[in-house]
Amino acid sequence: MLPLSFVFFDWERQDEELSDPLALLEALRLNGDRFSVFCQAGNIRLPTKYSPLVTFLEPCIHEVQPEEPGGVFHPKVWVVRYVDEDDSVKYRVLCLSRNLTFDRSWDTVVALDGELTDRTRAISANRPLAEFVEALPNLCVHPLAAGRRRAAHRMADELLRVRFEWPEGFDASECRFWTSGLSGKRSAPFGEKRDQSLIVSPFLSDSVIRDFLMRGRATHLVSRAESLQDIPVDTLKGCKSVHFLRPQLSEEAIEEPRNPEPDEVLEGLHAKLFVIDRGWSASVFSGSFNATNHALERNVEFMVEMVGKKSKVGVDRFLAGEKGVTGFSDLLQIYGMDEVPMPTDPLRQEFDDLFRLLKREVIEGRPRIIVSAGGQPALFNMRLQWNEFPTIADVRVRVKAWPITLPEERAQPFEPDMAFREVSHEALTPLLAICLQCEIAGKKRESSFVLNLPLEGAPADRQDRVVAALLQGKEQLLRYILFLLAAGDGDGDAAASGELATLLQGAGDAADLAITPPCLLETMLRALHRGPAQMERVASLLETLQRCGKSSDLVGPEFQSIWEPIWEVAKQSIAKK
Repeated sequence: MLPLSFVFFDWERQDEELSDPLALLEALRLNGDRFSVFCQAGNIRLPTKYSPLVTFLEPCIHEVQPEEPGGVFHPKVWVVRYVDEDDSVKYRVLCLSRNLTFDRSWDTVVALDGELTDRTRAISANRPLAEFVEALPNLCVHPLAAGRRRAAHRMADELLRVRFEWPEGFDASECRFWTSGLSGKRSAPFGEKRDQSLIVSPFLSDSVIRDFLMRGRATHLVSRAESLQDIPVDTLKGCKSVHFLRPQLSEEAIEEPRNPEPDEVLEGLHAKLFVIDRGWSASVFSGSFNATNHALERNVEFMVEMVGKKSKVGVDRFLAGEKGVTGFSDLLQIYGMDEVPMPTDPLRQEFDDLFRLLKREVIEGRPRIIVSAGGQPALFNMRLQWNEFPTIADVRVRVKAWPITLPEERAQPFEPDMAFREVSHEALTPLLAICLQCEIAGKKRESSFVLNLPLEGAPADRQDRVVAALLQGKEQLLRYILFLLAAGDGDGDAAASGELATLLQGAGDAADLAITPPCLLETMLRALHRGPAQMERVASLLETLQRCGKSSDLVGPEFQSIWEPIWEVAKQSIAKK
């Protein structure tokens, strides 16, 4: 939803726009080269239903793999660059505990805004953030396109000189970013001095909790009940308080239970928060770090540290309830040491470890897809090639794969020479679904994921074909063109008047849209008056349809008689610039 949010940045009624495939199509076409998503390789979830619009997301998704064996890429960071009308550059950085998924967990987010300054010296507190962004291209499993690499480098360079506005109540001169796991470097963010600490983490390691107990006078612990019961009672008894999220809150959050993937949390506590009192001050850490050995010793992680007065943001203040106001403490329930153990899956860890190992073996085989002409016109063969085919010798394991554009029934068992023959133009994709089927102690489990692989030999007009396939008739094409023209309304009049929402209604309402020549002429003239940018978008669309051989089917002479003279004027305007 990210690119669509950019298109409809200031518009009301966003829910209506989000549900329209034409709006999504335009958002992805317009913004696809403006954003990149970096994620742990092997952790892209298989969609329940394939949409052709995914074609436009393929170039934006980049799978990464940390250098540390057994480590995972775990940060949840958004960095957005804005350029104002006066060419000033502003940044927004979101540091979250939330994954880019549709789960309903309880998470944290810190939002920071800042403006690029003209200082020559870097702001030292920003250096971990800049190093994190700079490192992303080199963590990619497959080479990053030159343009996206340059964009990451420019962001990293500018972030060194962005003056961020930290939340009220915190001392900006003491606030900073923390990253860990890049180039083998480990961070020690919590320091030696810890008078009193609060740990909020869904996952725990006993040694990490004991380290807090050893270094401070008091430690408060909040986690998931199933995580707490895995910690020795002696450790828990050393804590000043132990809580978990009220079970009722988890039950309210979850809507459609499903089997989670390894290390995946779909509901309940997912926030990672550390509050540490030191003298009169207190540090609040928020981000992706769990209180686990993996987070501190193996993973790539990221968080922010905000420093303020203990009396305002310290542990006691954080845990204290306030009459009439629902606070953090109101969400918690005391964990009793004699608590009846929650039912757990004794094989889950073994399955998780096996799935994680298998995913890594598949990824390190560096598969890629080679496209060649099929036996019939307009049909193709997709062959999977490997640098090194994974040697999965475990008899408990079965692996199958298939392009996500095809039904799972066409999946094939993993073999060194796999080919999917006679697939259509629209079915060509670099997105390969892989299903791991494992059996341990008579129990069977599956884990499915998607890899975004290099696609070699595919026709260059794949995206054009998707656009043509989505526009099935003249009414739909006209609706899309009107949408393109109205979307360029920089003053937002079209959006405010509900015109765009009307245009984005279903094709079945086309008869009510009054898409008549006078309406089209008026809309084109208004767009031309504002500038040629949206006219260029329409021209690009018509050229796409022409390349795909659908222009004559969708674009009639009446439309051409209106469009061609206006486009000639627009081209003259473009030539003068």
